[in-house]
Amino acid sequence: MFKKIIFILSISLLFSCSKKEDVNNDIDDISNGGVFIVNEGNFSVANSSLSYYNPETSIVTSNMFYQVNNVPLGDVAQSITINNELIYIVINNSGIIYSIDRKTLEFKGKISELTSPREIIFINDQKAYISDLYSSSITIVNPTDYNIIGKIELGKSSDCMVKYDDEVFIANWSSYAQTKVNNTIMVVNSENDMLTDSIVIGVEPNSMVIDVEDQLWVLCSGGFMNDEMPTLWKINLYTHEIIKQFIFADIQKNPDNLCINGTGDSLYFLNDGVTVMSIHDQQLPDNMLIDENNRNFYLLGLSSVDNEIFVSDALDYNQNGVIYRYKTNGKLISSFEVGIIPGCFAFNNQ
Repeated sequence: MFKKIIFILSISLLFSCSKKEDVNNDIDDISNGGVFIVNEGNFSVANSSLSYYNPETSIVTSNMFYQVNNVPLGDVAQSITINNELIYIVINNSGIIYSIDRKTLEFKGKISELTSPREIIFINDQKAYISDLYSSSITIVNPTDYNIIGKIELGKSSDCMVKYDDEVFIANWSSYAQTKVNNTIMVVNSENDMLTDSIVIGVEPNSMVIDVEDQLWVLCSGGFMNDEMPTLWKINLYTHEIIKQFIFADIQKNPDNLCINGTGDSLYFLNDGVTVMSIHDQQLPDNMLIDENNRNFYLLGLSSVDNEIFVSDALDYNQNGVIYRYKTNGKLISSFEVGIIPGCFAFNNQ
């Protein structure tokens, strides 16, 4: 009870000391420089939603997908990707991906008959890959007509993906329905759609980035049940060899949501707060840039153009969540309310 009271007081004090943004339902407020926020919603309730924040007007627009298309977004909005003039929203438990216009948010198409999609990554105008939590294969889709054109068998589940030259690096995050340990980054040749390599790292790789020196960084939580120490890995993208392994000090921690700044030389991640480190650091930082302060930090986003940090707070996972907007020095700029369980960010200027 005491912790709950402290939590409520902390939130109240923070809101009273920082600017809180206005909320409206004006679709016309979309412009370059804003940020889309996917609100996951509750599992099996189908109450996910799409919000938009315009930093120029300090206005938040809510339930945008429903407003424009007059249909609910679906059950657990997992991720969002902007590709040219279209936005793709992955709806995990509904097994679909919606495509909408980047400016008007009008429905353009739908990829369906997916098992449990997590992310979509575009290989070219005619081909994209979709990772899957429950399936052991990657789905290949033609984004021009939204048809499934093939599968790539991995033998494991798949989650976040990054592309470098002709190779796609795919994290084996979940151990659901598999007998093998979820501790690999699988490599697929995007020209022939063949699995070519598998890099063994730590348990539960949850996020990846590529730095300015063309090195791959992978953050591993160590497992949902704290199976091993959390780790951060630096990998050579050409040879797939491990360059360096960083081991966190506390097995009870679950660091996640690795991001990189616009210049590609600083890493950011969540670990009971926001931590930042240089790609040249030889050890993990001792201090956090932004302390969680009894909030429930959920996901992290970096605006490379504005050099700002966005962190979502899921609160109790039932009420509308909050987004905190910071400068790169950790100073709070503002906060604003969005939907239930605010998740991934997509910046409209990147």
